[in-house]
Amino acid sequence: MGAKTTKEIAEFVCKTGYQDLPSEVVAYSRVLALSHLGMNIAGSTMDCGRMVTDYIKAKGGRPDAGVFGAGFRTCVDYAALANGNAAHTTELEDDSFPDGLYSCGHWPTVFAMGEKLKLPGTDMIVALATGYEVAAQLSLAFQSGLHKGRANFAGLSAIGNAATAAKMLRLNVEQTICALSLAASQAAGITRQVGTGAHFVEAGFTARNGICAAELAALGYTGSSTIFEGPSGFGDIWSDCPEFELPLDRCDHLMQVGIKKYSCCYCTQRHIDGMLDLIAERHIAWDDVASIDHAINSSTALLLKYSQPENAEEARFSLAHCTVACFFDDNVFLAQFTDEKARDPRWHKAREKVTVTVHPEWPEGLFSFDSTVTIKMKDGNTYTKLCHSARGDPDQRLDTDAVMKKYLDSMDYAGTFSRARAEQIAEMALGLDKVQDVSELSALLTFPDKG
Repeated sequence: MGAKTTKEIAEFVCKTGYQDLPSEVVAYSRVLALSHLGMNIAGSTMDCGRMVTDYIKAKGGRPDAGVFGAGFRTCVDYAALANGNAAHTTELEDDSFPDGLYSCGHWPTVFAMGEKLKLPGTDMIVALATGYEVAAQLSLAFQSGLHKGRANFAGLSAIGNAATAAKMLRLNVEQTICALSLAASQAAGITRQVGTGAHFVEAGFTARNGICAAELAALGYTGSSTIFEGPSGFGDIWSDCPEFELPLDRCDHLMQVGIKKYSCCYCTQRHIDGMLDLIAERHIAWDDVASIDHAINSSTALLLKYSQPENAEEARFSLAHCTVACFFDDNVFLAQFTDEKARDPRWHKAREKVTVTVHPEWPEGLFSFDSTVTIKMKDGNTYTKLCHSARGDPDQRLDTDAVMKKYLDSMDYAGTFSRARAEQIAEMALGLDKVQDVSELSALLTFPDKG
């Protein structure tokens, strides 16, 4: 039987131990940590990353945890806010489907709380896996909320982060119930925000709010012990789902996280792979292209909604912009998403060749269908590629070398750490389960040694 109540969810959080994690979850969490830390540092140098960092720095706060790449420490929840925002600012975050969660909303809680409490890497891994499992299973149960415009990746991650923080604080079942309940009152997220800074900072909010909920519960603050179930409970309000049953029998949903290669919405990743494959296979030059069309469903259209983006944030949710980047730059990474390129007349003109066809008859869901990319050439030839999944998805998992390249490219983009420091951080991340006190790793990440 699965968990049907708030209490049963809290019991799962409290009873799960490191010994309960499958070995592949431990191994994969180390790779995910490496991917996350690179994007966190890259985002700390970007405009949206700096703005939140400046906001937090002005407030001061007890130096519990580091703001990565920024050279200062602050209170634990503000550090998690800054780091979550910075990581998401890159749109390199690693996601899982069909639940639609992002790991960049969870790692900041793990690192900030781990540093404050001086915990070993094993405690961090089990807390991450447990909290992510709770958030993912709730998201699957409350999936209809996504179709209503609720951002499950933000709202339900706040609850997962409360579970993670409660685990790290070693709260008992009653306290964990309160932490989950207090997080439910802070759970929020709106899919309409994609293409704006608000979409990025939601990943920071979810980390901050989860920590706040757990720390309040540790002090004795209370919340409804039946917050998720029944009429007017969270499930009912979020997705018209007053009853649920979560299969919390294995703590392995982290294995469903796919690692992004491109600095844009996850829904674009398989399209970009398809484009790059066609270009390479058919030796296609941009000047020989008459038109390009991407086929998507109505759920994906809610996210990929900018045909002519006006800034870097919108460009990350534009299939047209990603398509042009494949041709113009032969790369779709951080440097391809800037205000300058979004507004460049040459890029604007090129995007006019690209169309997106929405098929309302296709099933709802972000990956419930196979997309197609169709290139029509000026000579009359037509080339089509079926896009089932992206390289980096669980069925095409990236090896450690590929993730290391993503990490190092992110660190190079930031330019605030030497290669020697970057490699030292990478070594510790890939050996996270052997780290005895994560504050040493956090110190390396917090204080740049270059730039």
